[in-house]
Amino acid sequence: MVNDALPFVIELAEDVASDAPEGQALRFTVTQPLQVGDKTVIAKGAGVTGAVAGESGKKKFLGIGGHKLTFRLTQVEAVDGRKLAVRAMAGKSEDGPTVRSFDTAKSSKSKGYAAMQGTVYIGYIDGDQIVAVHK
Repeated sequence: MVNDALPFVIELAEDVASDAPEGQALRFTVTQPLQVGDKTVIAKGAGVTGAVAGESGKKKFLGIGGHKLTFRLTQVEAVDGRKLAVRAMAGKSEDGPTVRSFDTAKSSKSKGYAAMQGTVYIGYIDGDQIVAVHK
């Protein structure tokens, strides 16, 4: 049994443009295996899928603030090949999918991007789920 809201570390597999359209597919990679007890349920290197969810935030005022692009996570591949439902925040959203803002790097290379490849996030298991782990 994999419990709801169990966290695991993921890394963005590709750059995301700041003008990425809503619904654009995203790929992440698990960077540390998720273990329950002494059993690995999600292996390091497992693929995680997600999508650009849209924009959040206030309008720009005097060049300050502005919209932040958000994303949602959908699923991760468990060690038994099953797809587990995942989300981008520890808590569940009452009004639709749980979304999170991209972390924008403060470097000059990040201009024009909502997030750069290699940015680390935390994914969360979405609901209690069963994984068949072999000994």
